[in-house]
Formats: sequence, structure tokens, C-alpha cells
Amino acid sequence: MRYSLEAFVGFIIFTVLIDFLLHRLIHNNDEKPIGHFAFPLGTFWFYSIPTVFIMAFSGIFATIKTVDNPQLYVTFQWLLVAYLSIYLPKLFYYVSYQATKKIISIKGKFTDTGKLKKMNDGRYPTISRKKFLSQVGIVMASAPFISLLFGVMKGRFAFSKRYTKLSFPNLPSAFDGLKIVQISDLHLGSLNANYEQMEEAVRLINDEQPDLIFFTGDLVNNFYEETIGWEKVFTKLNARIGKFSVLGNHDYGDYSHWPSAAAKEDNLNKIKGAHMRLGFNLLNNESQILETNGDKIAITGVENWGHPPFPQYGDLKKAARGTEEIPFKLLLSHDPDHWDAEVKQNYPYDLTLAGHTHGMQFGIEFKNFQWSPAKYKFRRWAGLYNEGEKYLYVNRGLGYLGMPARIGMPPEITIIELTKGPNSTEPM
Repeated sequence: MRYSLEAFVGFIIFTVLIDFLLHRLIHNNDEKPIGHFAFPLGTFWFYSIPTVFIMAFSGIFATIKTVDNPQLYVTFQWLLVAYLSIYLPKLFYYVSYQATKKIISIKGKFTDTGKLKKMNDGRYPTISRKKFLSQVGIVMASAPFISLLFGVMKGRFAFSKRYTKLSFPNLPSAFDGLKIVQISDLHLGSLNANYEQMEEAVRLINDEQPDLIFFTGDLVNNFYEETIGWEKVFTKLNARIGKFSVLGNHDYGDYSHWPSAAAKEDNLNKIKGAHMRLGFNLLNNESQILETNGDKIAITGVENWGHPPFPQYGDLKKAARGTEEIPFKLLLSHDPDHWDAEVKQNYPYDLTLAGHTHGMQFGIEFKNFQWSPAKYKFRRWAGLYNEGEKYLYVNRGLGYLGMPARIGMPPEITIIELTKGPNSTEPM
């Protein structure tokens, strides 16, 4: 609750501040007075628009803990898109206007304007300083708006396949060439019945003809009702050996106040049942031994384990029972922080698969360069990591939460091929 309140107060301060600064910038610099009700720069709009957003978000903030259905989450995500489509351009306009103004001021102190003026005389149309600054601001403000629009219209369903080949000396020969597909963070309530788009993801997965499919948590935002109707999509997933899943932090109903402990438990049990209904074998602090031609590997799944405020329901000691003699072990754990906090130093898991971060649904990835705001919150936030002979892969998520958009961080389908050999990693 404390984190939510801090974010809400920050939202109010940012909204009021950016409108105040822009109002002062535009009205103080304009030679011709702007009418109070003139759209969109009149004083009325600088007061009414932030008031509407603050009131709307206040209503959601006050009621989101007490709602008993997922619809409010859908309302919130589209309200957030409307807010960002207005206020991100405002922020970029103001910052670029002031930055350009400062650059021109500094440049003017060091420029030989006499010679430059003679060279430019008559060659270019004149433009006032204020108009130039405004045009720079408008150009810069259009960038976040276009990016957000693309992220909503295309990015959230622009599924990306990411391939990795991992070699392990202790992988049993019968499992050499094992192909794994990992998906994570569906957040079905946010998808809001976009069945056709997710059927495309299912097709892309089945095209890989995987041996195993792993889902690493956050099936829903909060309520089991979000899973209704999705059987027709996810039961079509095909894996030669099997499909396994674990719970994520959103699957426990911890983000609502429930009328009773029994009601919350009933919601959780129905979410667990939904995993089975969608065709997954849910591993709740337990392991499954897979055997082929006498060779064995272990698949362990733990309940969510994360640093506060995220819950710590995972019991890896319990989950690992019966796997002590298995030569190769694979772990499903929703939160990648679990790997650093407990897994890598205390348990012999060769490969851990996680999700949770979504890559913040925003970032820049070009060749070997990766950046996302997620890196400031999570030590391991996307892709492959290793320490010694132990590996962690963090899936960027197939769905979305909060903002129904993905910008530079497309929904991910991870394909991992396991081979027998010296420890190494290479693209497939």
C-alpha cells in the first residue's frame, strides 16, 4: 500500500507541475493573449484536463482494492494510455523547448554572427526565435505519442521468438537436443478477450514442435474469472513430452481485499484449476521426474518467491525433494530475484527459467546493447545470465500489465535447445 500511495502522490505532483510550467511558458511568451476557453491552450484546459485525470485515477486508487471483478483493471489500462498520450508529449515539448533555448543562448555567445549572417542572407526564410523553439518542441513531443500509439496498436502483439542453445556436460544423452519453449506473464485479464491475436502466438509456438512448454507464472492479474474462455486458445499448445507451469505473484489474489479468507482461497484454487484446464501441469513446490530410455532429468516448480513487497510462498527445500540423485535439474521460478537470493548458491539447478519483469514493456535493444527502466529495479531483467555452470533465463513476458502497449520490448516466445557437451551458450 505504501508503494501505491507514493506512486499516486508522484503522479499528482507531476501532472500539476507539468501543466503549470507549460501554461506559464506559453502564456508568458505569447504576444497575443490566448482566450481562457480557447482549445487547447486556454487556461480552462490547463486546469480541467489534469483535474479530470486526477479525479479518475483517485477513484480507481480508492476502489481497486475492493473490486471483485477484473473490469476495473481494463478501465485503468486504457485510462493510462489516454493520460500518457497527453502528458508524455507535454513533458517532451517542455524539456526540448527549454533545452533548445539554452543551447541557442550558449551558441550565441561563441558564434561569429557577422560572417554567418552574410552567408545566410537571402538563402533561407526568416523564422522567429519563438516559432523555431515551438517547432522543435512539437517535433520532439510527437516522438513519444507515435511510439505509444505503435506500442498499443502493434507492439503488444508483435510476438518475438528468441533462440538460445545451451550445452551441459551432465545432460543425459537421451535428452540431447531437447527443445524447450518458455512463455510467461500472460495476464489474461489485460488481454481482454483478444483471442485471435493470442492464437497467433500459439501457432508460432507449435511451429517450433517443442518437446516441453514451460509457463513461468502470472496467468491473471488477480481474479480467476480472467481465465474463462481461454481454453479454446491455450489447449491447442502442443508439446511432445508435456506442459508445466508455476504461479506468479499476481495469481494469489493479494492485490485485493477479500470478504473472507475462504473467498480468497477459493479464487486461488480456481486459478490453480485453470492451469490444468488450459493444459498445464502446475508444479506447486514440487518436482516432476522425466525419464527417457532410462535417463532422467528433474523439472522443479516453486511458488512465487520475491523480495518485498512481492510474496515469498516458494519452498525450494520442499520442492527439491526426490531430485537429489537426478544428474540434470531445471527450475521454474517466477521471480528472477529468487535465483540470486537462494537458488544459485544453495541448490544444484543447471537452468532456471523466470519471468516477472516484462522488461518493463519498454526499452531499447540493438545487437549487444540492452536498456530498460527494468534494470534499475531488477538485477536480472531480461535474457540469459550465468555464473559458473548455472544459468538463468528471464523471459520478457507474452502479455502485458498496466499499460496495454509494448515499446521496444516485444512479447517474447523463448526457444531453448539443450545439448550435451562442455558448458557453453550460442544462438540457434
